[in-house]
Amino acid sequence: MIPGPTEVAPDILRGMSSPVPAHYMDEWLQLYKDTLRMLRDLLQSENDMFIMTGSGSVSLEGAICSLVEPGDKVLADEAFADYARLCGANVVDVTPPVGETLNPALIQDALRKEKDVKIVAILHNVTWTAVTHRIDLIGEIVEKEGAIFVIDAVSSIGGIEIKTDKWHVDVVASASQKALAVPPGIAPVAVGKRAWEKIENRREPIRSMYLNFLNYRKPPIDPSWTWHPTPNTPATTLIRALSQSLNKMHEEGFQNVFKRHEVTGRAVREGFKAAGLRLLVKDEKWASNTVTAVLWPEGYDYTRFWRTLYDRYSLMIGNPPEQTFHPIEGRRYFRVGHMGNTASPKYVLPALGRIEAALKDVGYPVKPGEMVKAAQEVFLSG
Repeated sequence: MIPGPTEVAPDILRGMSSPVPAHYMDEWLQLYKDTLRMLRDLLQSENDMFIMTGSGSVSLEGAICSLVEPGDKVLADEAFADYARLCGANVVDVTPPVGETLNPALIQDALRKEKDVKIVAILHNVTWTAVTHRIDLIGEIVEKEGAIFVIDAVSSIGGIEIKTDKWHVDVVASASQKALAVPPGIAPVAVGKRAWEKIENRREPIRSMYLNFLNYRKPPIDPSWTWHPTPNTPATTLIRALSQSLNKMHEEGFQNVFKRHEVTGRAVREGFKAAGLRLLVKDEKWASNTVTAVLWPEGYDYTRFWRTLYDRYSLMIGNPPEQTFHPIEGRRYFRVGHMGNTASPKYVLPALGRIEAALKDVGYPVKPGEMVKAAQEVFLSG
């Protein structure tokens, strides 16, 4: 129950064990194009799609490397700021305080104050703090101010609705290993017309081959996509797994998938609140539907709690004791992922039961069954 990689369904794993497909010619070309079509449907977009080989970071860095030129002014949060600086950008950091959503008015004010901002690059769903940003409102603002809008959708794609075209998102950078419920190693990308115009009209060439979006749009080996639709050898077994996973999501209905994640997110949060535990998110309106972050109560042994879950109850959650990033006022917090296949009562209810037991083991005053009961009530009503 970590925030990725998530549990992969047995049928997807079986499909990955079949013979490795070739990465070109008719059968592969059809599967690749069908996979991109389903991704467009998922993202509600007519934009160009392609799949990079690598973790989600390859899609984020590829977006910045392809768009940003030295001297460009870029509004970026913690997901994109370092990439932009490496590409020579003048970065205006708009990272909000931990646990808070990014205020669209802040983006509007920054765009008007800074002037000549080329790109706004932000997270959609903050995996490490379990907060979702209002990219619908931000996208409208960015487009009106004439900048390119790039989002990190790594922990939202497939779990939280993204209306790419309606929300004026120019680039969606994502990954396979979270709500898409596929092993890590591939990164779907969507690129719109305005982003392509910026990329094609650069003053300087893109300083990369592997990260160069132009090579994915028109692979040097086959620019017209007649037999070899990628610029390099892709992770064919993972793309086939993604195709299978998207087919299952399509059968369920994408809106039903989003609803399942929304109900699951509420169930998990209500479960923790029933035990008197505090969420990290400051305003629950902006709580993530794919991951929940919980402040650890002071005076109790966090290491013992985490290791009890892991060693005794075979449950893995986020933020092991060795992890030290993002301390909140000197306090620890932990995360529970509920995305893809784990966005379900059959995963969440047993997990909460084991968390109750581990809390009891460290002396925290939780009543047996109260977390599970609160979550179950949400599932039954939702």
